[in-house]
Amino acid sequence: MNIHILCPFYRKNLLPTLINYLEPTGIIWHPLCDPIDMTAFYDNDKSWIQPILCPPFNPTDMCYRKINDFLDTKHIIDDDYYGFMGDDDMYEPGFFDVIRQQTSKIIVYCLSRGDTTPECDTEQHPAMSITLHTLDDIRTFNIGLGMYILKGSILKQTRFGNVSKFDDGAYAENLKAKFPDDIKILSDLYIFGNYFQPGRYTNDNWKIKSNWELPKII
Repeated sequence: MNIHILCPFYRKNLLPTLINYLEPTGIIWHPLCDPIDMTAFYDNDKSWIQPILCPPFNPTDMCYRKINDFLDTKHIIDDDYYGFMGDDDMYEPGFFDVIRQQTSKIIVYCLSRGDTTPECDTEQHPAMSITLHTLDDIRTFNIGLGMYILKGSILKQTRFGNVSKFDDGAYAENLKAKFPDDIKILSDLYIFGNYFQPGRYTNDNWKIKSNWELPKII
């Protein structure tokens, strides 16, 4: 069983940092790239990095269209896990070791987003944690793209909306509606949202666990 992480990719400046953090995890990373962003991977010699060339964006497209491009064109393996991350997100230490111990078809987990909302954050994502406990917690505005991972057998039956920036929450609600008995919620497992955004992770106040560290940009 492999773990695939799909990542709409734009921030080429963070590529060395992302490689540094992700390479030890043993995942397969799929940066989903426009033709211009694909240039960052022309010299890629790492088998675990498998970039995907997507058609150029239309003016109204959301990042979710890149995920749909992957779903529409790539072979999806039923028993592998597929998750999603933003290109400035990261996973807590040992995250994928926990995932490898799971058998549920859909796994939902939690989010930390630092200690400060920086002025450069145009969307003003609040510096807070979102901890999920029950299916009722899976709802738009309370769950985002990086907070679920699912088996290929489920993934191939789904598509993301491409209308609103909140279509990631709508996708999670759709999973809950269609596959409620296949969902396992891990309330002690976290992804770090906007981990590499300057000015967001600045002190220890955000740390729920003692082994969490401030980001290191390479």
